[in-house]
Amino acid sequence: MKRIGAILCLSVMLVFMSASVCFAGQGDLAIKDQYPKDGATGTAVENASIKIWFNQDVRPKSKDIRKANKKAVKLVDEKGKDVPIYVAYSPDEDGLMMVLSSADAKIQGDTEYTLTIDPEFQATNGDTLAKGDKVSFKTLDQSKNMTVNMVMMGVMMVGMIFFSSRSMKKQMEKEKAAKGKHDTVNPYKEAKRTGKSVEEIVEKDQKTKEKEAAAAAKRAAKRAKEEKELLEKEANKKRVAGPRPISAGGGKYKAPKKAKPKKSQQPNKGTTRPKNQTGKQKNSKNKNNSKKK
Repeated sequence: MKRIGAILCLSVMLVFMSASVCFAGQGDLAIKDQYPKDGATGTAVENASIKIWFNQDVRPKSKDIRKANKKAVKLVDEKGKDVPIYVAYSPDEDGLMMVLSSADAKIQGDTEYTLTIDPEFQATNGDTLAKGDKVSFKTLDQSKNMTVNMVMMGVMMVGMIFFSSRSMKKQMEKEKAAKGKHDTVNPYKEAKRTGKSVEEIVEKDQKTKEKEAAAAAKRAAKRAKEEKELLEKEANKKRVAGPRPISAGGGKYKAPKKAKPKKSQQPNKGTTRPKNQTGKQKNSKNKNNSKKK
Protein backbone atom coordinates (compact mmCIF):
# COMPACT_ATOMS: atom_id res chain seq x y z
CA MET A 1 0.00 0.00 0.00
CA LYS A 2 2.81 2.39 0.85
CA ARG A 3 4.44 1.71 -2.48
CA ILE A 4 1.21 2.36 -4.39
CA GLY A 5 0.64 5.59 -2.49
CA ALA A 6 4.14 6.82 -3.27
CA ILE A 7 3.63 6.09 -6.96
CA LEU A 8 0.33 8.01 -6.93
CA CYS A 9 1.92 11.01 -5.24
CA LEU A 10 4.75 11.11 -7.75
CA SER A 11 2.28 10.87 -10.63
CA VAL A 12 0.24 13.81 -9.29
CA MET A 13 3.39 15.91 -8.80
CA LEU A 14 4.53 15.22 -12.35
CA VAL A 15 1.14 16.24 -13.75
CA PHE A 16 1.15 19.54 -11.82
CA MET A 17 4.72 20.33 -12.83
CA SER A 18 4.05 19.69 -16.53
CA ALA A 19 0.90 21.85 -16.39
CA SER A 20 2.74 24.76 -14.80
CA VAL A 21 5.51 24.56 -17.41
CA CYS A 22 2.90 24.50 -20.18
CA PHE A 23 1.10 27.63 -18.88
CA ALA A 24 4.38 29.41 -18.26
CA GLY A 25 5.36 28.90 -21.89
CA GLN A 26 2.04 30.16 -23.32
CA GLY A 27 0.72 32.72 -20.86
CA ASP A 28 3.61 35.01 -19.89
CA LEU A 29 3.54 37.24 -23.03
CA ALA A 30 0.85 39.94 -22.86
CA ILE A 31 0.06 43.38 -24.28
CA LYS A 32 0.45 46.29 -21.85
CA ASP A 33 -0.66 49.18 -24.05
CA GLN A 34 -1.31 50.12 -27.65
CA TYR A 35 -1.85 53.16 -29.85
CA PRO A 36 -4.35 53.93 -31.20
CA LYS A 37 -6.80 52.52 -28.71
CA ASP A 38 -9.65 50.26 -29.73
CA GLY A 39 -12.50 52.42 -31.07
CA ALA A 40 -10.31 55.54 -31.51
CA THR A 41 -11.32 58.15 -34.11
CA GLY A 42 -9.42 60.96 -35.78
CA THR A 43 -6.15 59.05 -36.10
CA ALA A 44 -3.57 60.97 -38.14
CA VAL A 45 -3.05 59.78 -41.70
CA GLU A 46 0.43 61.21 -42.30
CA ASN A 47 3.17 58.95 -40.92
CA ALA A 48 0.48 56.71 -39.43
CA SER A 49 1.86 53.88 -37.32
CA ILE A 50 0.35 51.43 -34.84
CA LYS A 51 2.38 50.92 -31.66
CA ILE A 52 2.07 47.83 -29.45
CA TRP A 53 3.80 47.62 -26.05
CA PHE A 54 4.39 44.08 -24.72
CA ASN A 55 5.39 43.11 -21.20
CA GLN A 56 8.70 41.61 -22.40
CA ASP A 57 11.20 41.77 -25.23
CA VAL A 58 9.72 40.70 -28.57
CA ARG A 59 12.69 41.29 -30.86
CA PRO A 60 13.10 38.03 -32.83
CA LYS A 61 16.47 36.31 -32.81
CA SER A 62 16.06 34.52 -36.14
CA LYS A 63 14.60 35.34 -39.54
CA ASP A 64 12.14 32.44 -39.25
CA ILE A 65 10.60 33.90 -36.08
CA ARG A 66 10.50 37.35 -37.72
CA LYS A 67 8.61 35.95 -40.71
CA ALA A 68 6.22 34.00 -38.45
CA ASN A 69 5.49 37.08 -36.36
CA LYS A 70 4.81 39.16 -39.48
CA LYS A 71 2.29 36.54 -40.65
CA ALA A 72 0.65 36.66 -37.22
CA VAL A 73 0.03 40.42 -37.61
CA LYS A 74 -2.66 41.55 -40.09
CA LEU A 75 -4.17 44.91 -40.99
CA VAL A 76 -7.40 45.16 -42.99
CA ASP A 77 -9.57 48.10 -44.07
CA GLU A 78 -13.31 48.49 -43.58
CA LYS A 79 -13.97 46.35 -46.67
CA GLY A 80 -11.90 43.47 -45.27
CA LYS A 81 -9.05 43.99 -47.75
CA ASP A 82 -5.54 43.20 -46.49
CA VAL A 83 -3.21 46.18 -46.27
CA PRO A 84 0.50 45.43 -46.91
CA ILE A 85 2.40 46.23 -43.73
CA TYR A 86 5.91 46.43 -42.35
CA VAL A 87 6.58 45.19 -38.81
CA ALA A 88 9.43 46.94 -36.99
CA TYR A 89 10.90 46.53 -33.51
CA SER A 90 12.41 49.33 -31.43
CA PRO A 91 16.15 48.86 -30.85
CA ASP A 92 16.09 51.14 -27.79
CA GLU A 93 12.85 50.12 -26.02
CA ASP A 94 12.23 46.49 -25.17
CA GLY A 95 8.74 45.24 -25.93
CA LEU A 96 7.81 47.96 -28.46
CA MET A 97 6.58 46.84 -31.86
CA MET A 98 5.46 49.21 -34.63
CA VAL A 99 3.20 48.33 -37.55
CA LEU A 100 3.45 50.60 -40.58
CA SER A 101 1.83 50.46 -43.98
CA SER A 102 4.05 49.68 -46.94
CA ALA A 103 5.11 52.41 -49.36
CA ASP A 104 2.69 51.20 -52.05
CA ALA A 105 -0.27 51.01 -49.61
CA LYS A 106 -1.12 54.48 -48.34
CA ILE A 107 -3.42 54.83 -45.35
CA GLN A 108 -6.62 56.58 -46.44
CA GLY A 109 -8.56 59.19 -44.53
CA ASP A 110 -12.01 58.66 -43.04
CA THR A 111 -11.52 54.88 -43.15
CA GLU A 112 -11.83 52.24 -40.43
CA TYR A 113 -8.92 49.83 -40.03
CA THR A 114 -8.61 46.68 -37.90
CA LEU A 115 -5.34 45.24 -36.59
CA THR A 116 -5.25 41.58 -35.55
CA ILE A 117 -2.44 39.73 -33.73
CA ASP A 118 -2.74 35.96 -33.62
CA PRO A 119 -1.91 33.96 -30.44
CA GLU A 120 1.05 32.40 -32.28
CA PHE A 121 3.00 35.67 -32.01
CA GLN A 122 6.28 34.87 -30.19
CA ALA A 123 8.49 36.81 -27.83
CA THR A 124 12.29 36.68 -27.82
CA ASN A 125 12.32 33.83 -25.31
CA GLY A 126 9.72 31.84 -27.27
CA ASP A 127 6.65 32.74 -25.16
CA THR A 128 3.39 33.26 -27.08
CA LEU A 129 0.27 35.31 -26.43
CA ALA A 130 -2.29 33.67 -24.19
CA LYS A 131 -4.94 35.13 -26.47
CA GLY A 132 -4.89 37.18 -29.66
CA ASP A 133 -5.41 40.92 -29.89
CA LYS A 134 -7.79 42.94 -32.05
CA VAL A 135 -8.04 46.72 -32.26
CA SER A 136 -10.14 48.88 -34.60
CA PHE A 137 -9.65 52.61 -35.24
CA LYS A 138 -10.81 55.26 -37.73
CA THR A 139 -8.55 57.72 -39.50
CA LEU A 140 -9.09 61.46 -39.75
CA ASP A 141 -11.30 62.89 -42.49
CA GLN A 142 -8.80 65.30 -44.05
CA SER A 143 -11.24 66.98 -46.45
CA LYS A 144 -13.66 67.76 -43.62
CA ASN A 145 -10.82 68.93 -41.39
CA MET A 146 -9.52 71.22 -44.14
CA THR A 147 -13.00 72.66 -44.67
CA VAL A 148 -13.33 73.40 -40.96
CA ASN A 149 -9.92 75.09 -40.94
CA MET A 150 -10.82 77.22 -43.96
CA VAL A 151 -14.10 78.28 -42.35
CA MET A 152 -12.33 79.22 -39.13
CA MET A 153 -9.73 81.19 -41.07
CA GLY A 154 -12.47 83.03 -42.96
CA VAL A 155 -14.26 83.89 -39.72
CA MET A 156 -11.01 85.21 -38.26
CA MET A 157 -10.36 87.36 -41.36
CA VAL A 158 -13.89 88.80 -41.30
CA GLY A 159 -13.52 89.55 -37.58
CA MET A 160 -10.17 91.27 -38.11
CA ILE A 161 -11.57 93.42 -40.95
CA PHE A 162 -14.66 94.32 -38.89
CA PHE A 163 -12.74 95.35 -35.78
CA SER A 164 -10.07 97.24 -37.75
CA SER A 165 -12.70 99.21 -39.69
CA ARG A 166 -14.56 99.90 -36.46
CA SER A 167 -11.44 101.21 -34.75
CA MET A 168 -10.61 103.38 -37.80
CA LYS A 169 -14.12 104.81 -37.76
CA LYS A 170 -13.85 105.64 -34.06
CA GLN A 171 -10.48 107.28 -34.64
CA MET A 172 -11.90 109.42 -37.46
CA GLU A 173 -14.82 110.44 -35.24
CA LYS A 174 -12.41 111.46 -32.49
CA GLU A 175 -10.34 113.53 -34.93
CA LYS A 176 -13.47 115.25 -36.24
CA ALA A 177 -14.66 115.93 -32.71
CA ALA A 178 -11.26 117.41 -31.84
CA LYS A 179 -11.51 119.73 -34.85
CA GLY A 180 -15.10 120.67 -33.97
CA LYS A 181 -16.57 119.03 -37.07
CA HIS A 182 -19.67 116.86 -37.13
CA ASP A 183 -21.22 114.81 -39.90
CA THR A 184 -24.54 116.16 -41.03
CA VAL A 185 -27.41 113.79 -40.33
CA ASN A 186 -30.35 113.51 -42.66
CA PRO A 187 -33.23 112.97 -40.20
CA TYR A 188 -35.57 111.55 -42.85
CA LYS A 189 -33.11 108.91 -44.06
CA GLU A 190 -32.15 108.06 -40.48
CA ALA A 191 -35.84 107.76 -39.52
CA LYS A 192 -36.43 105.44 -42.45
CA ARG A 193 -33.40 103.33 -41.55
CA THR A 194 -34.02 103.05 -37.81
CA GLY A 195 -37.79 103.36 -37.67
CA LYS A 196 -37.64 106.26 -35.17
CA SER A 197 -39.45 109.57 -35.49
CA VAL A 198 -37.78 112.60 -37.08
CA GLU A 199 -38.12 114.59 -33.84
CA GLU A 200 -36.21 111.96 -31.87
CA ILE A 201 -33.40 111.88 -34.41
CA VAL A 202 -33.13 115.68 -34.52
CA GLU A 203 -33.11 115.88 -30.72
CA LYS A 204 -30.45 113.19 -30.48
CA ASP A 205 -28.30 114.91 -33.09
CA GLN A 206 -28.64 118.21 -31.27
CA LYS A 207 -27.56 116.66 -27.97
CA THR A 208 -24.58 115.03 -29.69
CA LYS A 209 -23.52 118.38 -31.16
CA GLU A 210 -23.88 120.09 -27.79
CA LYS A 211 -21.73 117.44 -26.12
CA GLU A 212 -19.07 117.75 -28.79
CA ALA A 213 -19.13 121.55 -28.56
CA ALA A 214 -18.77 121.39 -24.78
CA ALA A 215 -15.88 118.91 -25.10
CA ALA A 216 -14.19 121.16 -27.69
CA ALA A 217 -14.62 124.21 -25.47
CA LYS A 218 -13.15 122.30 -22.55
CA ARG A 219 -10.15 121.26 -24.62
CA ALA A 220 -9.67 124.82 -25.88
CA ALA A 221 -9.80 126.18 -22.31
CA LYS A 222 -7.26 123.60 -21.23
CA ARG A 223 -4.93 124.55 -24.09
CA ALA A 224 -5.31 128.28 -23.27
CA LYS A 225 -4.50 127.59 -19.64
CA GLU A 226 -1.40 125.61 -20.57
CA GLU A 227 -0.23 128.37 -22.94
CA LYS A 228 -0.77 131.00 -20.24
CA GLU A 229 1.25 128.99 -17.69
CA LEU A 230 4.02 128.54 -20.25
CA LEU A 231 4.14 132.30 -20.95
CA GLU A 232 4.28 133.05 -17.21
CA LYS A 233 7.19 130.64 -16.81
CA GLU A 234 9.02 132.28 -19.69
CA ALA A 235 8.39 135.74 -18.24
CA ASN A 236 9.82 134.75 -14.83
CA LYS A 237 13.07 133.58 -16.33
CA LYS A 238 16.05 135.99 -15.89
CA ARG A 239 17.79 137.08 -19.03
CA VAL A 240 21.28 138.61 -19.51
CA ALA A 241 22.41 141.08 -22.15
CA GLY A 242 25.39 139.00 -23.23
CA PRO A 243 28.34 136.89 -22.09
CA ARG A 244 30.51 138.35 -19.32
CA PRO A 245 33.97 137.39 -18.08
CA ILE A 246 34.45 135.29 -14.96
CA SER A 247 36.15 138.17 -13.20
CA ALA A 248 32.85 140.10 -13.24
CA GLY A 249 31.42 137.51 -10.91
CA GLY A 250 34.37 137.67 -8.50
CA GLY A 251 36.42 134.85 -10.01
CA LYS A 252 40.25 135.08 -9.93
CA TYR A 253 41.09 132.23 -12.27
CA LYS A 254 43.45 133.12 -15.12
CA ALA A 255 43.99 130.87 -18.07
CA PRO A 256 47.65 129.93 -18.63
CA LYS A 257 49.39 131.45 -21.62
CA LYS A 258 50.12 129.15 -24.49
CA ALA A 259 53.79 128.58 -25.20
CA LYS A 260 54.97 129.81 -28.59
CA PRO A 261 56.54 127.20 -30.88
CA LYS A 262 60.35 127.42 -31.12
CA LYS A 263 61.87 128.47 -34.42
CA SER A 264 64.66 126.43 -35.99
CA GLN A 265 68.11 127.83 -35.15
CA GLN A 266 69.82 127.01 -38.43
CA PRO A 267 68.12 128.01 -41.66
CA ASN A 268 68.30 125.68 -44.62
CA LYS A 269 71.27 126.81 -46.71
CA GLY A 270 72.39 125.60 -50.05
CA THR A 271 69.17 123.84 -50.86
CA THR A 272 68.18 123.71 -54.48
CA ARG A 273 64.49 124.07 -53.65
CA PRO A 274 64.01 126.63 -50.86
CA LYS A 275 60.71 126.65 -49.11
CA ASN A 276 57.98 129.20 -49.90
CA GLN A 277 59.37 130.02 -53.38
CA THR A 278 57.16 130.19 -56.41
CA GLY A 279 58.01 128.95 -59.88
CA LYS A 280 58.47 132.50 -61.27
CA GLN A 281 60.96 133.35 -58.55
CA LYS A 282 62.92 130.21 -59.36
CA ASN A 283 62.99 131.06 -63.09
CA SER A 284 64.08 134.70 -62.48
CA LYS A 285 66.86 133.52 -60.19
CA ASN A 286 68.13 131.07 -62.79
CA LYS A 287 68.14 133.82 -65.47
CA ASN A 288 70.17 136.15 -63.26
CA ASN A 289 72.72 133.44 -62.60
CA SER A 290 73.10 132.77 -66.35
CA LYS A 291 73.62 136.48 -67.10
CA LYS A 292 76.33 136.77 -64.47
CA LYS A 293 78.14 133.89 -66.07
